Amino acid sequence: NSKSINKLQRENEVKALVESLKKDKELKNKFQLDFFTFSEDITQADSLNFTKNTTNIYQSLKSVNTLFKKAIAPTIIITDGNQTVGSNYTNFEGKQPIYPIVIGDTTKYQDVKITQLNVNKYAYLKHKFPVEAFVIYDGNKNATVKFTLTEGKHTIYTKNIVFSKNKKSAQLAFYVPANKVGLHQYKARVSYLKGEKNTINNTKNFAVEVINEQSKIVIVSDILHPDIAMLKRAIESNKQRKVILKRPTDNFDLSDYQLAILYQPTPKFKTIFLKLKEANKNIFIYTGSKTDWNFLNNNQDYFTKKAINKTEEYTANYNAGYTTFITEDLGFSNFSPVTDFFGDVHFKVPFETLLYQQIGNYKSKEPLVATLEYNNRRVAVFLGENSWRWRMSSKIEKKTFQSYDAFLNKLIQYLASNKHAKMLEVENKNYYYANEQIKITAQYYNANYEFDSKAKLWIIVTNKATKQQIKYPFALQNNTFGVNIANLKSGDYSFSVSDESKKKTIKGSFTVLDYAIEQQFVAANKKGLLALANQNKGLVFYPNQTKKLIKTLLQNKAYVTIQKTKEKITPLIDWKWLLGVIALLLSIEWFVRKYKGYL
Repeated sequence: NSKSINKLQRENEVKALVESLKKDKELKNKFQLDFFTFSEDITQADSLNFTKNTTNIYQSLKSVNTLFKKAIAPTIIITDGNQTVGSNYTNFEGKQPIYPIVIGDTTKYQDVKITQLNVNKYAYLKHKFPVEAFVIYDGNKNATVKFTLTEGKHTIYTKNIVFSKNKKSAQLAFYVPANKVGLHQYKARVSYLKGEKNTINNTKNFAVEVINEQSKIVIVSDILHPDIAMLKRAIESNKQRKVILKRPTDNFDLSDYQLAILYQPTPKFKTIFLKLKEANKNIFIYTGSKTDWNFLNNNQDYFTKKAINKTEEYTANYNAGYTTFITEDLGFSNFSPVTDFFGDVHFKVPFETLLYQQIGNYKSKEPLVATLEYNNRRVAVFLGENSWRWRMSSKIEKKTFQSYDAFLNKLIQYLASNKHAKMLEVENKNYYYANEQIKITAQYYNANYEFDSKAKLWIIVTNKATKQQIKYPFALQNNTFGVNIANLKSGDYSFSVSDESKKKTIKGSFTVLDYAIEQQFVAANKKGLLALANQNKGLVFYPNQTKKLIKTLLQNKAYVTIQKTKEKITPLIDWKWLLGVIALLLSIEWFVRKYKGYL
């Protein structure tokens, strides 16, 4: 009951076919006929309008199979075989024989389509961002198409693609310059083939937001250590970041930097600490065997450590509940231990632990890496030296530095950002297609910037053209709030997300593109329906073979009428009226015999 039947212009054919099955007397005489319509779900009805947006053949067959699992119930499925959602129905194996009736043209037409576009959501100003496109060809002749990427009226990239009987796919990878800050909308398109019937899938749209977020970071250290070289290389793996090395006694302007990394502070750092506090700069403090804890305890207001003159080795234990930003466990517990003075750490302000300390097999709740945000200032602390070994361990495990560098750069991005945490943060895509669910996620924080799972969030979506509004509640999913919105028509939409008190509100917008997946099919999937019939001991038929199908069902000896008998035994003593009759007859016999003198 979906739009693909309409697209194939076979709606009258399907309705006539259903009527012929309904009215066949022999079929009705042998079988109890039940009719269902199906699209994404299945309904016991026979009213057809062919307006549904998706088709799930697998789930429909599964539902019918479950409903009639204890009966002899051959299944006729009237379909073009084009499924848009769900599991592959050619793998379905049920308990009932399945007889597909193939609707639509079984002729195979040439088709070329863009199946996938891979592109980042954001790009940095004055850089080039990568675009990866996958183009598929369905045909047996040699064909040449032109791939074009445009932004408005400007052509960004073109390339001719040659296909043949043996070459059915092409992967394009290229770079697009990001020369202007803002949201940029692009259209990728492949030219039409001669006689191509489905041209909707020749085009895909996407958007990229170009941002200007260059960061200069200073590492201040009075000692030489492999950690410093590691930090510089890992941070500068992001081309938007530049690292400068300074000594604490150097005279330099802190306003040039978005973040200061203070490596193992000693009394020589006193002036640096004063300047950073004055400028309210974000800081990242590394400690280790050369750190002067008496100085450090007295020159910052966030934490203290009761250190003794003895070092300890700590391994890391990942905190899966960390919510300040999204991270993943790189296998930290398998990394080499880091070294710091032994002692308990006490934080004076709210903080969140990213990695816990572990000594041997003892997993403590003492922080090894922690972050905090207090008085509009972001601070991180790494309580141990020799983390350069972590980067090497990650390289051995992952065959690349990329995983560890990405982890460290997330931490640096948080610290180097001039934007302080919002109480409410919302994430959505700029484009959605009309056939997909629109997923929007949100993070809600309390006054201490801790994730608040008890919050109640709502979203109001407004169609910009019709001004029609719809309100949805968010649902909690792990450490994120999310909402899935379905069945929005193509067009431009604005939205506002707010908590129940409406004290915090975030506004945004998105576009729903007209992408009728059901209308992309120009022929029936005969091959898939043949596989389905073979898998389930059935046969494939066509609309002009209805009488042959009915004859097959009537003559199949497996579909015989089953007669059931039910025997019910009732004690004679329960039949009181019969006992009365018997007693009456016996009395009459006695009087007759007495009257005749036989007694």
